[in-house]
Amino acid sequence: MKKILISVLVTVFFLVSNFGISTTLLAQEKGPPKPKEWKGEGTKIEFQSIPVITIKDFLEGKKPERQVTISGTLNFPANAPEKNAPVVVIMHGGGGIYVWEEYWMETFNSMGLATFVVDSNWARRKCKKDNNFKKAMPNCNDIHRGITRIVDGYRALELLSKHPRIDPKRIGCIGMSLGAKGCLYLNVKRFQKMWGTPGLEYAASVPMYPPCNVIFKEDDEITDTPIRIHVGELDTYFPYETCINYVERLRAKGKDVKIKVYPGVHHSFEAKRLVKLPDTKRVRRNDGRCYYEENSSLPVAEMAPDNVAAISQIGFNEWYASATKKEKKKVFKRINLPHRFGWRFPQIEFDRSCIGKSQTIAYNKEAAEEATKLVKDFFSKTLNK
Repeated sequence: MKKILISVLVTVFFLVSNFGISTTLLAQEKGPPKPKEWKGEGTKIEFQSIPVITIKDFLEGKKPERQVTISGTLNFPANAPEKNAPVVVIMHGGGGIYVWEEYWMETFNSMGLATFVVDSNWARRKCKKDNNFKKAMPNCNDIHRGITRIVDGYRALELLSKHPRIDPKRIGCIGMSLGAKGCLYLNVKRFQKMWGTPGLEYAASVPMYPPCNVIFKEDDEITDTPIRIHVGELDTYFPYETCINYVERLRAKGKDVKIKVYPGVHHSFEAKRLVKLPDTKRVRRNDGRCYYEENSSLPVAEMAPDNVAAISQIGFNEWYASATKKEKKKVFKRINLPHRFGWRFPQIEFDRSCIGKSQTIAYNKEAAEEATKLVKDFFSKTLNK
């Protein structure tokens, strides 16, 4: 019994220390409320999307054999037009629909814009069991890293474009955190070709503090959708420098993409949360400052047979070519161990100097007001043509 307990503790230590699973997720007396289905104002509409899949399968365009029925809540404010109404698709962060999504719904409805709040989590709340994943973080966020939001965004666009009251050419998207990943990368032509609907594109996109620290193949080949990114200077989840780099690459291709960085501002800054979140100082590991890239050279000989990594730290191939057997053994021991216990991680790291130990969520009144004004102006110009 003692040996089993020691084994479990060692496993937890490795997961916490090396793979971004914070102690707040493993054990926390007080934290966010348990997941529940969101029942906000509007009409709930169900539609088909994909179950949780690995990033590897997504990047390879591997279609799952089954679909999953998710939902969104469509709300037309009283002053919305009866025909050709503009609408904003709202995609939530890793924890589900909360105050940030509700804030933007109320903001857009007050402008006369319809909203469609997509619930990406509720139907997938049993993702571990449904997909035979032995281990995973809540909502399987460690497995998909927001990649399913891209497909949800495509499916929501297809659904709304057929609605008799909505103008298919005036559909915008806003996403928070992992939801922002959906709003940002659904504009990539490669992903659109694999997972989207031909001929359908969003009219405008607003990713709020998205993860930009992975360079995907052909991710600078995007649609002509205007994009406006908003992120805080002190964001430790997905630091702003990574998004600046991506924006520069897109603008070099002549795309209408801009980024607003708010000084002294943290993650999820635009709305006050109602529930105290876990103490972020207890986070053991955060790889938000690590730079990754899609890597077609994976797998390598030292990887476990069931490893589904499809991205690696930038520079991995060069490191691997010159690393000694001892150096490789040390790195891959850390990488392969969790797979024995069923964990599935998409990335490979060889340099841990980028690993941080903090994640902070904080409301900032001044930044919230400025962002709200900029986002409202942007959607007014792009959706009210």
